Amino acid sequence: MTLRILPVLFFCVLSNACLSDKTCSDEDRTCSPKATLLSLLISAPDGIYVYATNTSYNGNLSVLGAGNLDSSLNFICGQQRIFSNIIDTKCSKYAPLVSTSLVAASSLNAFYSDLPTTGVPIRGPFGTQIALDYANLFTVDLEYTLSAGGLGGLTFWSFGDGNGNAAADTCSNGEDDGSLSTLGATGNTALKNQASWFATDIRGCAELHKVLCLCYVPSSGGG
Repeated sequence: MTLRILPVLFFCVLSNACLSDKTCSDEDRTCSPKATLLSLLISAPDGIYVYATNTSYNGNLSVLGAGNLDSSLNFICGQQRIFSNIIDTKCSKYAPLVSTSLVAASSLNAFYSDLPTTGVPIRGPFGTQIALDYANLFTVDLEYTLSAGGLGGLTFWSFGDGNGNAAADTCSNGEDDGSLSTLGATGNTALKNQASWFATDIRGCAELHKVLCLCYVPSSGGG
C-alpha cells in the first residue's frame, strides 16, 4: 500500500494541480516542492535545527523597544520560523544565536533552561549534523559549514566572539540602526573553524544581515 502511495505523493507535490510556486509566497521557504516532499516522505532526525531569518535586519534588533533585546530576538525567531526550510516538525521552542549583555550565545541554557545542551545534535535545515551537540557548538570546529549544511551563504549578526561570548561590538546592545555610528560583530555561514564562524567581521550597524535561530524540542532538565 505504501509503495502505491509514494508515487502519488511525489506527483502531487510536484504538479501544479497540488502545489506550484505561483500559489506560494515568494518569501515562504516552507512552501516549496522540495521542502514539502521531504516533510511528507522523511522522518526528520532528532536534533536542534539551525535556521536563518528570511528578513535581514540592521543593528537595531530590539524590535520590541529599547531594553528588550532578548525578548525581541525570541520574537524575531518565532515570527520567522514560518519562513524557514527546516524539515523538523517536532521542534516547538526557539532561541536566537546572538550574544547579548544578558546571555551569551554559548550559554543560552541560562536563559532557555529547557534547551538540551548534550546528547542532541545540532543540525542544518535538512538534517545535516553541524555539531555533536550544543556543548560542542562553540568549543570545536563545526563538522560542516552552515552553508554546506543547508543555510546557504550569508552573513548574520552575532554580537559575539569566537567562543560565543558577548563581543565588544554589539550595535549598542542591539539598539543602533546606524544612527549612533557604533559597530556590530557578524558571523559567516561559509566558515566552520571555531574561532571565526561566529566572529568573522565587524560591520556598521546600518548594514542589513540575517539572524540565526535554533528550533528545539524542550527537555525537562535543559541538559
